[in-house]
Amino acid sequence: MVRLARPWRFILGGILGLALLILLILAAFPWGLLRDRVSARLAQRFGSDVSIGTIERVEPLSFSPTLIVRDLTIAQPHWAGTGNLVRLKRVDFRFEVLPLLRGKFDLQALAIDGGRVAMVRTRDGRKNWQPDKRGDKGSAAAITSLTIRDLVIDYRDAVQNRRFAVAVASDANGFRAEGNGAIDERPVQVALTGPTIRGDGPWPFRARVDGPTITVDAKGVMASPLGTNRMTVDLTARANDLKTLDALIEAGLFGTQPVKLTARVRHDDPTWVIERLSGTIGRSSLTSAKATIGKDDDRTKIDGSLHFADLSFDDLATDEGRARAAAIERRIGPRVVPGTRINLEKMGGVDGRLAIRVDRLLDMAGLRSLDTVLAIDHSRLTVAPLTVRLAQGRITGQVVIDQRERTTPRATFDLKLVDSRISTFAGGAPVDAPLRARLKLVGSGDTIREAIGRSDGTIGFAAAGGTLPAKMASLLGADVARGLTTDEDARARLRCLGLRLNVTNGIGRIDPLLIDTSRAQTRGQGVVRLSDERLLIALTGSPKQRTLLHLDQPVRIGGRIQDPDIRIPPGVKSAGGILRMLRHAIDGDEERRAGNADCGALVRRVLG
Repeated sequence: MVRLARPWRFILGGILGLALLILLILAAFPWGLLRDRVSARLAQRFGSDVSIGTIERVEPLSFSPTLIVRDLTIAQPHWAGTGNLVRLKRVDFRFEVLPLLRGKFDLQALAIDGGRVAMVRTRDGRKNWQPDKRGDKGSAAAITSLTIRDLVIDYRDAVQNRRFAVAVASDANGFRAEGNGAIDERPVQVALTGPTIRGDGPWPFRARVDGPTITVDAKGVMASPLGTNRMTVDLTARANDLKTLDALIEAGLFGTQPVKLTARVRHDDPTWVIERLSGTIGRSSLTSAKATIGKDDDRTKIDGSLHFADLSFDDLATDEGRARAAAIERRIGPRVVPGTRINLEKMGGVDGRLAIRVDRLLDMAGLRSLDTVLAIDHSRLTVAPLTVRLAQGRITGQVVIDQRERTTPRATFDLKLVDSRISTFAGGAPVDAPLRARLKLVGSGDTIREAIGRSDGTIGFAAAGGTLPAKMASLLGADVARGLTTDEDARARLRCLGLRLNVTNGIGRIDPLLIDTSRAQTRGQGVVRLSDERLLIALTGSPKQRTLLHLDQPVRIGGRIQDPDIRIPPGVKSAGGILRMLRHAIDGDEERRAGNADCGALVRRVLG
């Protein structure tokens, strides 16, 4: 064996002796001497006054000492109100000494006997129990024993308008936290129960929130006792709307009709996984849904899908919201363009992707189903590819809502209507033909209605190869004589129809409007004001055959798209008006006859 020189033996022995001395000091350290320093550190962290009555050591010598802290009081920070954040009569805790050498505090056992904790979250999101990032090196994940007696936790949250007062106990009979509170000023009972906390390992639990507007039952398993950072939960929820449920889960949900939902939720901090989500929202039926929600540099990341068997958009509003919408419609009249809000202000910190499929749309005349993907990236939402299936045909394309560095979102609509027919939208009118359309608009606003009402772009409609009543065809061509004498059952060909609106700041100028039938031709001029859907259109017609009575003044169309007002020129039904039309016929006013339009060129022009 190699023998060390005497100086080195002295040095090595000194080092070992010093190490043993340090360990002995740690094992027997009088922790009560640190009372004032601990108080100062806690006061610095919580930004409030802290007092500790005494700190006593139980074992004289141990690397896992048990300390008794008496009369611990932490005052509320000034911004959280008056009173105390923490007031505990006695706290016994056991911890490992050696991890302190690495700057880590590992709590093994904790016993609380008497006290009150008042947790506060203010309207701006500040939490009095988490005032800063310091102290993150501590851990209770390895706690093997928790005993609590006569402890009350009072929780008040101004962000979600909720409050709870819960009595907590943990002993040989298990863990229990029970009390009452309110969500949106409506009373609830709350409870959390689990087995006795002895040692590490999986910890099954049950939780319930119950009140007149919400009931949530949860049954799950945490990876360690009270370790919510890793757990799996089966949830059943009933609420008067999603917003009430959101007061618990804080997912940014909105007001709806009453909901009944079930789901399995897994949490592996910082990621939440929602599986097997299904249920109802009003009359709408959610067949399945799933989502993965995580954090990345303080941004929320979502990847998921929703599948509705049935969906009514009316179910995505509360009764109050429906009443407000009905009041607006009574005041401004029915509108084609919805007032759906598109402002992304509340989603500024959310990115991700959500696929949506709806098998059947309810209460949507002519609309049958929906498939799309919502993708959001730093306040830019893309709805694409979008497919809305109609009774006949489909709408395809995309919508982009961009609110990057903008207070008011900018919306871009690029939509096509294909394989449809006029009868799908005509509401029983005796006109039918294959119909196509194209909408390309860009505008800014907090709602779809506002954005389109201020938009620039084009809107085009085209139809060709259809039929209509012969009487109507004659009247469209201002052929009054044939319009009055043609048999009601007679049919005429609709050769083509074309309408294009060139839109500037929400004003759509007609260029062109042409209806070409086998009997006549109609041309239109004017504007459509998209902000309030007002029509200012003048129609002039030309028959394709000689006629005795030809209307030589334009028919004017006013009112709104949903309720047009057709005004026949004054004097048409008078004797003077009829004599004037006869005189034109006798004089051989041949220049009023129309030829056939180039339907192919018309369709290309309005849809181009």
